[in-house]
Amino acid sequence: MKRPSECLHSSSALRVLMLLSSESFAYRRVNGITSKFSKDELAKMTPWTAQQVVFESFFYDTPMMMLLGTQVALFKVYGITWNLYLFWSSVASLLLQTGELKSPDTINKRLADTSILIATFLSNPLVGAGYETGSDDPRAAIAIARINYLHRKYPISNDDFLYNLALFMLEPIRWTARFDWRPHSPIELVQAIFVLWTEAGRRMGIKDIWSSYEEMEEWVENYEEVNMVPSAASAELAHTAINHILARIRIRSLRPLFFQLMLTVLDARYPTLIHTLFKTRAFVVRHLRLPRRKPAIRVQLDNQYRLDENGIPRMSAVYQRRSGPYYFPEKTGFALKVQDFLVRIGWKNAEKLPGKKWSSEGYRLEELGPVRFKKEGHEQVMQEAALLQGCPVTGPWASVREPGDMKGR
Repeated sequence: MKRPSECLHSSSALRVLMLLSSESFAYRRVNGITSKFSKDELAKMTPWTAQQVVFESFFYDTPMMMLLGTQVALFKVYGITWNLYLFWSSVASLLLQTGELKSPDTINKRLADTSILIATFLSNPLVGAGYETGSDDPRAAIAIARINYLHRKYPISNDDFLYNLALFMLEPIRWTARFDWRPHSPIELVQAIFVLWTEAGRRMGIKDIWSSYEEMEEWVENYEEVNMVPSAASAELAHTAINHILARIRIRSLRPLFFQLMLTVLDARYPTLIHTLFKTRAFVVRHLRLPRRKPAIRVQLDNQYRLDENGIPRMSAVYQRRSGPYYFPEKTGFALKVQDFLVRIGWKNAEKLPGKKWSSEGYRLEELGPVRFKKEGHEQVMQEAALLQGCPVTGPWASVREPGDMKGR
């Protein structure tokens, strides 16, 4: 019979073995990257290889912190720096002039459309030069072409474009390194993320893109030092964005507390409590949770679609956004009865349920953006998408000339 000290020693050894095995299992995706590609492919990384590497980390291994980092990047675009006392005036003034961030509905739509367009070109092959893939899926090209069409509506300088591009790399990387269960590997960080986003930048027509990650970091530091200045427009925009988030907290008395928590999270000098909470989550994810089996992505990866009332193919949102369920299909059958019951007992807000108000029929990439531009620029977008991918856009996502007309697809 074993003595208590022997049992305790055996139990401790077993726990250590379980932690080591779970950690090894957690790293299987990032380790698998090096076995999937040859050393030459990783050293001379093409955009297509980079996209496959980024997909693993963004949507499987570290999706939460990558998403939070992307949202922080949007905040900084809106004018907020880490200490929330300095503001970037030029972009803030432009965003206020568009009127797209004036009400909860327009903010919800802007966030939904922006996330769809970005996730689409991150997750679908950017077919064309540098992409050695047999895919003929045009969705990534259409998404970038639509972004370009919308950007041309406004007088945005090339430096502002460069700064935006840099933030979408830097902030997710920084947040993952600070708070997630593992930082990005050198292959993911210096090579894949930089290669993929700079390729997207070139397809957006951005000029003078940096030749290395280190050059980009130095450029951003210098740019912020010169261009981050106090601005009433930035202050207004910042408060609008924060109030939109706080509105999701039903207990009004808790909103001041959450406001202070948001400030501490956005500040680089976050307090011990916030640091401990994030690190506790990282430990659980690293040692106690099985790796994700499905990608955490809000857009469809397959090419399936639904036909709307005019017979036009449309895509649906994969997840129902709590702040506004744009493009999520309406419930039917038993699920509808359950939803109605939850509304009656007050567990669901009838105003936040999928319906025509939230475009429950689905979306087409060439229609995304401000409502006033929904019916504009479709042909221009398709023509540019064809140039980006090197061939005409065909199939269900080709041009729709008029309601009900399936010709030209």
